[in-house]
Amino acid sequence: LANVQIAALKAAGAHLQTDAGKQLVRMANGDETFPPEVLINIANRTKADITNVELQRQAANKFYQRYGTNNMGSFKQAWADNADSKVFQAMNIYRDENLNGDEKKAMIDKLLGPNESDRKQFYQKYQNINKLVNTGGL
Repeated sequence: LANVQIAALKAAGAHLQTDAGKQLVRMANGDETFPPEVLINIANRTKADITNVELQRQAANKFYQRYGTNNMGSFKQAWADNADSKVFQAMNIYRDENLNGDEKKAMIDKLLGPNESDRKQFYQKYQNINKLVNTGGL
């Protein structure tokens, strides 16, 4: 799991010289022990990071086809403004064929919390991510 996180971070351009990066390396070497619920949480966030990278690649490709390389900075900024890990976690929950509708709703409610303004903000980010993936722009 730690190795997958390391690969996802490297794909996103992150460095492992930070304290968090060093902890990941320790985890990858088996020097850390975590309770199962913590591992599940880490696995869900890692899966969200992978979804983020995959969708960003698709969106960047669409952007490139539409606008060329000259404005990639604006694409990167639009993506960064909307790429919230919880959005990708919710996408993964929704796509999970092993869960029924009630289980999906309960997990998304737990993930996003009860605050209606926060949920609206997440939904807006979700819509923006989908638009970037489908069209390359906002």
